[in-house]
Amino acid sequence: METCYRKTPDLPLPELLDALAAPAGRRWLRRTVLPRLAGREAAFLAAALLAYRDDFSPMRRDPSTWVVVDRLDRDTLAANVDWLAGSNAALAVWERAATEGIPFLVSAALRVLRRGTPLAREVAVTLLLADPTRELRLPPGAERALLRVALADPDEVVRGLAAEVAAQRAPDLVLADWRWWVRAPSQRARRAVWQRALRHDPEARDVALALLADEAQPVAVRCDALRALARSTPTAELAPILALLVQHPERELAETAAELLWSEHRHPLPAHAALASPHPAVREVGARLLDPRRGSPAAGGARPGMPTLFLR
Repeated sequence: METCYRKTPDLPLPELLDALAAPAGRRWLRRTVLPRLAGREAAFLAAALLAYRDDFSPMRRDPSTWVVVDRLDRDTLAANVDWLAGSNAALAVWERAATEGIPFLVSAALRVLRRGTPLAREVAVTLLLADPTRELRLPPGAERALLRVALADPDEVVRGLAAEVAAQRAPDLVLADWRWWVRAPSQRARRAVWQRALRHDPEARDVALALLADEAQPVAVRCDALRALARSTPTAELAPILALLVQHPERELAETAAELLWSEHRHPLPAHAALASPHPAVREVGARLLDPRRGSPAAGGARPGMPTLFLR
């Protein structure tokens, strides 16, 4: 069938529409026929191809769907942008929307964030707000409008992306409720908001301590509270906390404490405590730091000035 299509690229439009019935025919229409059409004929055929949404599945890589987006008229694009933004032509959607002007672009983005699939909303936030290499740049007021919607998104990934962007470029949008954000399900959101909160609110350190001590809190929330403390507390003050946590029965919390001990806060007290941890990976960190030959002087390992004879 595809061979027949390739031989007849100049059929009248009514006959071309017969090709819509088969996937091979639709591919031929997208790849061979539609690029040669313009104006109303192109818009009509492109709109007809939209009816076959399986062809636009994000699980199928098919660049030929991009030409469909390019040939749609403005109103048809606007009416379908919520699902097209989560399709395999998503990049083409936003490139095309940008050519229609900022008002159209912002309107399309708001429609996607309110009505699109989770994937469509995630792609929109990534391409329009989060990606540092993005070519599409929005005015600050438009960015804030989109961020406000995305920060209330029901999807954890979308909220996390939005919170990360807001913490960097519109911190007031998250700082008013930063105590909620540092307990949010999204790790991305927690870590981004902690960085801002520690610089903004003198009570942030006490909140981190309280979360860390609260056994009822999810382990991931407590781990990020510990990381926040590690950024704002001198090693000498943090060492007793790390010494307790490297022996904590919760593996993730103990290993986070060991990671911070190794990478940022080397001290003899938690290093020795790590040797008695119930977790093998934590005990290994303690042993490496305290090795008399290759250990860390800051953690009580290798001794400066120790005779070379005893290091061999």
